[in-house]
Amino acid sequence: MAHVHSFPPLADRDADVLILGSMPGEASLKAQQYYAHPHNAFWRIMAALLGFDPALPYEQRIARLNSAHVALWDVLQSCSRDGSLDTAIIATSETANDLTGFVATH
Repeated sequence: MAHVHSFPPLADRDADVLILGSMPGEASLKAQQYYAHPHNAFWRIMAALLGFDPALPYEQRIARLNSAHVALWDVLQSCSRDGSLDTAIIATSETANDLTGFVATH
């Protein structure tokens, strides 16, 4: 059983939209990038909505989200689980991120 930690929020102070995940999967944790698994549709969807190429380097994709006032974060700060599935998260191991504080500062 692995105890995993989420990433810091990716947000400018003027973010209007916050997209929340639960906890990065193994591919994302390994790459240290949100939605890094190649089968995850997140970047293809955001690229279609915001008009950019989903194959842009990660830093440029994040810049496109920021310029559209879209922030990314996770509900959980940490948890224990085997694998990447949300259903594998041990409920008693969950530590939530400070969403109230995030909203107050953004």
